[in-house]
Amino acid sequence: MMRVIFLILLSVLTVQAATLEDMVGRQVEIQTPPRRIVSLAPSLTEILFALGAGDALVGVTDFDNYPPEVREKRSVGGGIDPNLEVIVALRPDLVFLAADANRWGTLVQLERLNIPVYGVKPIGVEGVFDSIEKVGEAVGRRQQAEALIAKMRRRLNAVSEKVGELDKPKVLYAVWIDPLIVAGRETVIHDLIRLAGGTNAVRERGFPRLDLEAVFNHPPDLILLAFDRGGLGYREILPHLPGWRDIPAVRQGAIRVIDANVMNRPGPRIVEAVEVLARVLHPEVFGEGSP
Repeated sequence: MMRVIFLILLSVLTVQAATLEDMVGRQVEIQTPPRRIVSLAPSLTEILFALGAGDALVGVTDFDNYPPEVREKRSVGGGIDPNLEVIVALRPDLVFLAADANRWGTLVQLERLNIPVYGVKPIGVEGVFDSIEKVGEAVGRRQQAEALIAKMRRRLNAVSEKVGELDKPKVLYAVWIDPLIVAGRETVIHDLIRLAGGTNAVRERGFPRLDLEAVFNHPPDLILLAFDRGGLGYREILPHLPGWRDIPAVRQGAIRVIDANVMNRPGPRIVEAVEVLARVLHPEVFGEGSP
């Protein structure tokens, strides 16, 4: 009998309810620490693994591919259209959702099913640090989050110190070609370019669509194409697409294809992204490293 009482008391002490404010301004009541987590964005999955909470993950999306251990997790479908039946069957006590990658309707549907949903919305690199801190708080790993952030800052500072006095080439960062969608200001990508010693050639905010005339009027020194490894051929294809040959950077062959899985995920690997960008923008300092 005493053993049963002890186990009950231990459970109460180690698993408690807490109400936290997520990054979209919602109050979320969650079990802390959560034992069964579903992540609806690869960046959030990478944060959870980096914090040592990977064992609590029971569901991820089709697009999660890092770290390798993620392959052992159950897929709940795509981030835009996850399978709610699969999520319910996994019995999560917390779902992490990325406000810029998932639909608001998914959040509403999960709430109707009485599943706690924690929204994450990083704005810029500092927003990535905030999201790591907030996720760490939600899963009971605040100290691990603080240590991870400190380590990331050291690596970013090491790059920034080397590029501080260098010329800053203008960069056009394309996430899609047809239509042309680029990374503008007030994005994580914008900050990564700046930290790596470059200047964003795009003046608009967010991820605007541009026509080639706008690119021609504000020509970049370098065009970065963010694709997975299957998109490496675009470096050779781009000069042959209508209108692109008129862009000076294209005529000069100043085109690089970079790994979108590293560059476009606002998580722990943004430090790797900045280091990759720095090698591309300033090979004279960091050595040749363009993909």
